[in-house]
Amino acid sequence: MATARCWNARKSAMQLQRATPNHFTAVKQLLQNAYYRYVDMGMEDLSGLLAGGAAAVGQEASQGQAWGFVGVQVEERPITMPDHAPTRGHLRAVAFQHNHSPEVELGRLMRVIVADQAEPYPVQYLCYGAEYWLSKALKEAGFTQVEAVQFYQLDRLRSRLHSLPPTPAQISFTPLHPAQLDELAILDAATFDPLWHFGRRDLFELLMRGRMQVAWWEGKMVGYSAVCANTQSEAQLARLAVLPGYQGRGIGRALLSDAIRYAAGDFSVLVLNTQIDNSRSQSLYRGLGFRPIGMSLAVLGLTVA
Repeated sequence: MATARCWNARKSAMQLQRATPNHFTAVKQLLQNAYYRYVDMGMEDLSGLLAGGAAAVGQEASQGQAWGFVGVQVEERPITMPDHAPTRGHLRAVAFQHNHSPEVELGRLMRVIVADQAEPYPVQYLCYGAEYWLSKALKEAGFTQVEAVQFYQLDRLRSRLHSLPPTPAQISFTPLHPAQLDELAILDAATFDPLWHFGRRDLFELLMRGRMQVAWWEGKMVGYSAVCANTQSEAQLARLAVLPGYQGRGIGRALLSDAIRYAAGDFSVLVLNTQIDNSRSQSLYRGLGFRPIGMSLAVLGLTVA
């Protein structure tokens, strides 16, 4: 009985609640000093996460110090997202002190977040490339692997230019104009599964970060590519899409070749990632010299109605 009373007293002293801007200092200290820590954002984004995100904090009632935190950014749902698809929420921060088990406490904090969920659609909570301790804790909380991606690389870009195929006569390229974002979002939704769909806002952010080219087939918008800088020597093919009805006509190969030509101007390496089970895209990349770098990334998800 004495042991049970001590345990109940300890539980009552461990407060779990929705995190708000009032918890900023305690959460920031935890994120900086936690024994278990996963952070997929800049510390300057913490205020916004606490104000507009879905977050839960665990605190010692007597001292007010935070011992656990989970922060999720539930995205603004794109209007091009299919009705059957859940709204996506991205895990941005998880932290625990050394004397608190992530496998036990992460699920409890997630329940606080879910209880506060006010979305009219189901929400799919997602985490990309979790470390072992976090992956184990997420699976204990009900997350399962929903996808996995493979990373590819093409080096010595300038030496590859002479072997790139010519662009078919029916295909032309133009830089993406902001006025085309709505049309491009519809194309993106028709090309990618909801898990990977980019809405207008995502595409605008991508346009601000890199170079985006639109592919036209006899005057119709049929695909696009996006290339961003990772480092001074490395570029990333962040996006490559071709409308399903126009695949198999060499448009994807032409877009990829165009991206390689562009990247070769300032970079020596071009990297990308694609779903492990997407054999069509992997065949395209391998055909132009890309090789896997032995790195894959699991995507864990939990869908809550």
